[in-house]
Amino acid sequence: MNLTNIDKLNIIIEQGMFEPISVNQNSDENERSDYKIIYLMNDTVESFLVFKNAKCTGEYIEKFEGFTDIELEKRDDGYVLIVKQEQTYFLIFFDDIEIENHYYNYGSIGHFWIKRYEHLRVLEYQAAIVWDKMCYLGEGACTAEELKIASLKQFPPLNYCSYPCVSDIYQVPLEDKWHLSEDANEFMIELAENAGDDDLKRMLLDYGKNPTVRNAKRLAKIFRLKKHRKVVMMLMEYIKKAASVYPDRKFNKNVEENKSLLMKKAFERKKELEDNKREAVVYREEPFVYDCDGVEFNVYIMIWKNGIRNSRVEIEKIEL
Repeated sequence: MNLTNIDKLNIIIEQGMFEPISVNQNSDENERSDYKIIYLMNDTVESFLVFKNAKCTGEYIEKFEGFTDIELEKRDDGYVLIVKQEQTYFLIFFDDIEIENHYYNYGSIGHFWIKRYEHLRVLEYQAAIVWDKMCYLGEGACTAEELKIASLKQFPPLNYCSYPCVSDIYQVPLEDKWHLSEDANEFMIELAENAGDDDLKRMLLDYGKNPTVRNAKRLAKIFRLKKHRKVVMMLMEYIKKAASVYPDRKFNKNVEENKSLLMKKAFERKKELEDNKREAVVYREEPFVYDCDGVEFNVYIMIWKNGIRNSRVEIEKIEL
């Protein structure tokens, strides 16, 4: 689906979202300039809607805690966005709207908010943010590889039905969360074939023919098994490679110096583990570029462990 920029503005209006980059920026009511608001902010992209030749009137209350009502009106000479906060109005008159996107490498981004099976939860998180990128910006904003990754949002054995990365109150549920996407299942079959995992391939084929909730839950447990770990690791590498076409975020000097020290220590620790025949993956948490003040840059090592039947991981935070 191709969304116009007005369509994108209407999406955040329907969600009641309005987060300007510069609040009440025009000191002269006759002054016109570009005015930005946040459209989509996640680890894959920092996206802004830009009101062109905009004039702002009224007052916007940045820390308002009540309901914000937003309306868009089309006028002969352009548009007006009306933001109402109780009895306070903030209006933006503008000629047109453009979108400004900054894409970033997310292949080694991981958040570990929920314990157990973190290696599967990080995959759920990465698929979900690519899905959001696709839904909000359109398929044209994604590579062919990313469209495969995004399809996993509709693969219940690995999506938030089975391995949520955040608690339920933060989830944005799908209309049918147990719906299986054919594209997603075909992608997982492809990975199983490349891994030489015939047992998993057979189970995925069976699941595609009978995608019940019961079979999804059964397959979710299958992905924990040591014997199928190669497929999980191949998916991690696939995501990392797909994301590598984008640049890393760049921060101010202090953040970059801290980042460099943490990453150096993380890879030294990774080498130490691998020298002892233990597999490990480096992940990081990082702030957004547009607003990185006060947000920590964190680095983690995911260390693979073998249980009796299942693969397990231990998350080790790197400290200076």
